Amino acid sequence: MSLNLQQLAKELKLEFRGDAGLVVNGVASPISAVTGELCFIQDQTYLGDINASNCSAVILPEELAADVSGKSLLLSGNPQYSFIEAIEALGIEAQACASNEIHPSAVVADTARLGEGVTIGALVVIEDDVVVGSGTSIGSGSVIERSAKIGAQCHLHSRVTLGSAVKLGDRCILHSGVVIGSDGFGLVMHEQRWEKMPQLGSVVIEDDVEIGANTTVDRGALDDTIIERGCKLDNQIQVAHNVRIGAHTAIAACVGIAGSANIGSHCKISGAAVVLGHLTVTDNVTITAMSLVTKDIKQPGVYSSGTPLLENSLWHRCNARYKSLDKLAQTVAKLEKSGK
Repeated sequence: MSLNLQQLAKELKLEFRGDAGLVVNGVASPISAVTGELCFIQDQTYLGDINASNCSAVILPEELAADVSGKSLLLSGNPQYSFIEAIEALGIEAQACASNEIHPSAVVADTARLGEGVTIGALVVIEDDVVVGSGTSIGSGSVIERSAKIGAQCHLHSRVTLGSAVKLGDRCILHSGVVIGSDGFGLVMHEQRWEKMPQLGSVVIEDDVEIGANTTVDRGALDDTIIERGCKLDNQIQVAHNVRIGAHTAIAACVGIAGSANIGSHCKISGAAVVLGHLTVTDNVTITAMSLVTKDIKQPGVYSSGTPLLENSLWHRCNARYKSLDKLAQTVAKLEKSGK
């Protein structure tokens, strides 16, 4: 679908500047854009890229309008969100899928209940007593184990596995390789050997959750692992058994959350951070990349740990000096006590 600038501005409820009749027929990054395509910019960091771009129109904050020349403009307080709305208004789809089709190679148990308009890809296995909501699509090679429940308008990409009795809300997106409901890492040492603790709980994922490729969410040992509505999880995250993640929390790639941790709502956990087990993180907390959370976080705010990148020889010198910190602290304490 194509819209002229005036039509697009009306759809997005934005003020525009420039040629009202300019036809916008696509979106792109500043680097790859061609005539007729739309870009966006959040701040002045990429002003040079925008001005050098071949795009015809830009969504941007009003305070940057004077710094962009030769483009038609759409003024927005949140350009990135307006860009998402523009993609929808132009009818651009990232991944189109067939509707209301069940591939002949799919194996669907007689006791499974499928809603209207369900799409099931090649080599999918759906076991007994599974419920799939209307308008949901399940990609090729996926396995939905017995008694799992999937809500309406969900999109499971290829090779997704839902364990038995897992519950998935409406409008959820699970990317390729996601495993929900595998056994948690529950072990007990007895007579010099590890004995497996039965994992009797399940996983509950609420509405509008998106989970990235190859992320795993373990079932609870006794109670359920719970991911609340609106959470967004990146690729290759490990969520252990009995974890609870609050609504609208976003977690970046390679994060590890150990068993029975409780993460609050509207949190942001950056890449490769680790949250130890049985800890509580309150609402509205940001944890920066590579941080290790070893105790409860009780106040909202931004938290960090770890050593920032240094030139290698300097890092080795600093690392060697870490061993002297305790002795140095004791020396300083003695000096303060003696008043010298």
